[in-house]
Amino acid sequence: MAIPKKGSRKIVVNDIVYRWRVRWKPSYAQECEGSNFTTAVELFEEPKSVLHITFPWVRYDAYFGVAEKSVTPKLIEQCIKNALQEGWQPNKNGVFELVHKTA
Repeated sequence: MAIPKKGSRKIVVNDIVYRWRVRWKPSYAQECEGSNFTTAVELFEEPKSVLHITFPWVRYDAYFGVAEKSVTPKLIEQCIKNALQEGWQPNKNGVFELVHKTA
C-alpha cells in the first residue's frame, strides 16, 4: 500500500529520493491509549516497499502522555540509513518494520 502523496515530505538519503509521512490524525490506540508514534517511508518514484518506523514516545496530540520528542527530517534520515543497514530493500514489495532506539 502506497503512502498518500498529500501531506508527504520528500527526503534525499544517499542520492535516493524518498517520501515520508506522519498520519495527520492519530490512530485510536495512539490517541487514547498512548501507543508509540509511527511514520512511514517509501521510494518517491515507483514505490514498492514501505518502511514502517515506530518511535518509543507518544504523539504530540495524544490525550495521554506528553510528547518527549519530535520526528524531524534528520531523524527520518537516520532511520532510513539504519533500515538499509538492517536489510530494508525499498525496491522490493513488502513492509519493513523498524523500531527506533533512542540513544
